[in-house]
This record gives sequence, structure tokens and C-alpha cells, in this order.
Amino acid sequence: MIVEETNQPLTVSDVNRFIKSILSSQKDLKNIWVKGEISNFTRSGNGHIYFSLKDPSSLIRCTFFSYSNQYYKGKPLKDGLEVQVLGSISVYEPGGTYSINVTKVEELGKGDILYQIEQLKQKLYTLGIFDPKRKKPLPKLPKTLGIVTSPHGAAIEDIIRIAQNRYPNINILIAPCSVQGEEATSSIINAISELNNPLWDVDVIIAGRGGGSFEDLMAFNQEDVVMAYYNSNVPIVSAVGHQIDSVLSDLAADHFSPTPTAAAEDVIPDIQEYELYLEGVGERLDQSLKFKLKINQDRFGLISNKRVFTEPETMLMDRYQKVDETINRIFLLGKNYISAKRQNLQQFEKLSFLIKGVMQNKKGGFEVASERIENFSPLLTLKRGYSVVRDLQKKVITSYKQVQKGQELEVILSEGKFLAEVKESIRVD
Repeated sequence: MIVEETNQPLTVSDVNRFIKSILSSQKDLKNIWVKGEISNFTRSGNGHIYFSLKDPSSLIRCTFFSYSNQYYKGKPLKDGLEVQVLGSISVYEPGGTYSINVTKVEELGKGDILYQIEQLKQKLYTLGIFDPKRKKPLPKLPKTLGIVTSPHGAAIEDIIRIAQNRYPNINILIAPCSVQGEEATSSIINAISELNNPLWDVDVIIAGRGGGSFEDLMAFNQEDVVMAYYNSNVPIVSAVGHQIDSVLSDLAADHFSPTPTAAAEDVIPDIQEYELYLEGVGERLDQSLKFKLKINQDRFGLISNKRVFTEPETMLMDRYQKVDETINRIFLLGKNYISAKRQNLQQFEKLSFLIKGVMQNKKGGFEVASERIENFSPLLTLKRGYSVVRDLQKKVITSYKQVQKGQELEVILSEGKFLAEVKESIRVD
């Protein structure tokens, strides 16, 4: 937009749009780092973050939209926090204000380190180093406690004090090591490895230190140290005294406690609690045994007062009577059965006589029927001198029209048959 001298006034929107185009076109105002102290921090319902960066003499507004701030993994942003932001200068036309459109935020002095820690965290998470399923449970009653920490720090004193108060008989093995500085990484790894030696028969390990600054805790964010926690065959507790930042050893350990003191309370059993528990168990067991004894005594009293024990002979007398009654019933049943069968036999004899009469009547009827059949039989007709004439296909000849001259016929007599040849067929009136 080119502004020329004219009497026509510009609108406010024209001015703001012009300023925005100028600022947006400046390469020096794109992807710049700006540092300062956060103030006027707010977060909208949509997840957008708005704040100002200030130094002793100036202030600039910043917008950190949700699509960018969702990837921020550093310390929670708040007023008073010293940070550096990466972004580009933009103008909000409706309000006529300019601000930094932020794409990345780093805490001053820690930004690169926090980014590296987050990258390592993502890598180890992908490898399954932080998988809760592979974590080992802590022993309920450890006999030997191993401690990996500085021998001169407050952490060792706190753990020993709690051990003496809670479980004085527990064995404590201290593997002293450096917990900060250049030697801390190898020193912590060697101490954990030593307590894993089966020779010492360690049941559980507390590895950590008291509180400290972000830089003081860096040893517990080193990959080799995290892997030493992960590879420990003995259940291990990470006890690094920090307030906000979570070190990576917390995620790799079998158990996490916020401080060495809390770790000691988590690991070392309170013997007084166990004594009270055992006393309570003993009392409940004693009451239970007394109750069962009382029940059994009452049951025995009820059983011993039964007639089977007080008058056993009466039980036999009742049995004798039942046996006699059973024998009598069997005798009567047998007698009645024989009588019934005898009556059935008499009825059978009567039935035999009736059957003979019926058979005699049926025989007479059969003979009459036989005579009738004999009278109407074709064979009887043949005996009286008649015959039956059939052709060779067994068809009976009843008319002269059924035969032809020279045809062979079968003549059936009362005794036998013969073949005849037709010389001539003659009609007889």
C-alpha cells in the first residue's frame, strides 16, 4: 500500500492493515528469539496462552496458540519466569496492537537441555524402558537394604534415622557415590552394579539424593544412569529430592518416591505396625479357637444326650420289632400270592374246556364248508366227463370262433391232459 498526499482520510482499518503489511514483510522480524520475564499470564478456554515479556524498561505482548503450545514440555509457564521465545512479529488489526506470535518457549539457561531431556525421554519410552508391566514389586519384609547416594549428604542420614525408628534389625549396605558433577554418571552406575552382586544378597535398593537445583539433578537424566536403573535385577527405588521437574530415573525405576525420606518409609517396614498386626491376629485367632471350642462342646453335649447313647438297647428293640413286622408282611404277601395264582390256574382249566368246545364247533363248520367247496370245484366237474380246452397261451376256448384250422389246443381232463390239432371249426345251433 502506498500512501500519497491526499485530502481523503484513511480509515483506522487501512492504517492498521498498512502497518501489518510493513511489519510482516520485514525478514528481521521473523523467527526471532526474544528474552524477558513473563507477566500478565492467562490461558483461554480454547487452550491459547497470552502473556507479556518485559525487561526493566519495556514490554511486548505474546500469543502462544494451542497448536504450538501443545508441544511445550518445559516448566509450567507463570508470571515471573525468565524465558526466551521464538516467533514472528504480527499485528492484530481489530485492536491495533502488535505482538509476538510464539512457536517455541525455553527457560533461560535450560531450554536446550530440557529439549534434549525430552528427546531422550521419548526415545526411552519407545524402547519400553518406562513400561509399568516390567517393574518389579517391592519386598514386604526386606532383610538387607542397599543405598546408592553420597555418604556426606542429608539423604543417607534421613534413611538411616528412619530405618532405626521403623526396623532396627534391617541390614544396610551403603554404596557411596558422587551424585553431581562430571564423575556422577559413572559413580552412580558402578554403585548400582555393585549392589546387584549376589554376594551381598540385597533385597531392595534406594538410589538418589536430596534436593538440588536443575543442574544438580542432571546426573539422573543421563541415559546410562537411567539404563542402570532399568537393568537392576534387584528392585530399585528412585529417590531424587526435587520439587517440580521429574528426572528420567523416576520413570525407569521399579518404584518412585519424591524424596529419600519418603523412599525409606516406602521400603522399610514399620516393625511396630507388624507387631500390632500380629497381636491383633493372635487375639482374633484366640477368639476364633474359643468360639469353635464352645460350638464343638455344645454340639458334643447335644449328641451325647441323644437316646442312642443314653439307651442304646431301645434302639435294638425297635429294630427287632421292625424285623418281625417285615417277616409277617412277607409271609402274608406270599400266602396271598399263592392263593391268587391257584385261582388263576382254576380259571385256566375252565378255559381249556371252553377251548375244546370251540374247536369242536369250528371243526364241524370247516367240514361243511369243505363239502361246499368240493361241490363247486371245477375238478369235480371234470370227473363227471367234462374237459377244459385252452390254446397254447393258456386262454380258455369257449367258442368255435376262437380257433382256426390247424391250431394246436390243450385239452385238460380230470386225470391228465393232451394236445389236439383243429381239423375244422363248426357252429352248432
